Amino acid sequence: MADTQKFLEVALEAVKKAEPIFLKSFGNAEKIEIKSDAVGSEVSRADKEIEHILTEAVSGAFPDHAIMGEEGASKSGSFYTWYFDPIDGTTNHIRGLHHCAISVALWDAHGPLVGIVSDPVNKVCFTATRGGGAFKNGRPIRVSHLTSLKKGVGALGWNWNDARSRNALLDAITKNTYRFRVFSGSGLELCFVAAGILDFFVNINLHIWDMAAASLIVTEAGGMVTDKKGSDLSALSTSIVATNTKIHGDLLAALK
Repeated sequence: MADTQKFLEVALEAVKKAEPIFLKSFGNAEKIEIKSDAVGSEVSRADKEIEHILTEAVSGAFPDHAIMGEEGASKSGSFYTWYFDPIDGTTNHIRGLHHCAISVALWDAHGPLVGIVSDPVNKVCFTATRGGGAFKNGRPIRVSHLTSLKKGVGALGWNWNDARSRNALLDAITKNTYRFRVFSGSGLELCFVAAGILDFFVNINLHIWDMAAASLIVTEAGGMVTDKKGSDLSALSTSIVATNTKIHGDLLAALK
């Protein structure tokens, strides 16, 4: 039987150890690499340092677990897989914008088991375990009660290099919802849905480590997550639709 609490404790301790690096490098545009010519391809020294801390902590405690990280951490061949996004919202972090986080998740063959999204700048930490509920700084959170998509306020994400898909998404959302925001940091945006701050979140271009932790936080808070076609999330998913459950069907229909 999985020792979910032990998994959570080890992950939280690793995140706590990484937070000083996150804070020290916040707003520091030095030591930046550009991974490609694509928009949003920046990576900082802090990204790599934080991922190293997370990898060392998890590997030390659970040497047989697999690991996947945004900045290259990779170890395969296990029933359990950890997903790290050392700085979710790297550009925000580099520029000193207060919307960035450390994201850590553990999945097994049945999906997400543990999720942590820590926002050290604002001293906020969202956590969840499968069947154990979702929390913000230790206090339970729940999704909103909104029933009308037309009154919904949400957030969006897309591939900045794909104008066609972006414009189609914007058209669908502006016609069918009340308002939306673009924060550029999927982990926290999903947690805002979990906490009832937002009613929905849609991102049509992301990786599993962008959503692995926060997707569990949403569902444990009473929300629903699928890909843009309405299918369950998997490690291969490249899109996410998250809602308070009540407007999910209408939002999926609007996105078709």
